[in-house]
Amino acid sequence: MRVHHFDELSERTQHALATASPAGSLDIDPATSRLSRGDVVVFTDYVRVK
Repeated sequence: MRVHHFDELSERTQHALATASPAGSLDIDPATSRLSRGDVVVFTDYVRVK
């Protein structure tokens, strides 16, 4: 598990996180982002990537 700060992510990844469904589903390709399963993104809330 790694911790990422929202402002350090690419604009594309930030947009995907900001528009995540209420159920927490994200449309993020791990190959094009720095995120991996189990990572945590710090913003005004915490998001765990599953």
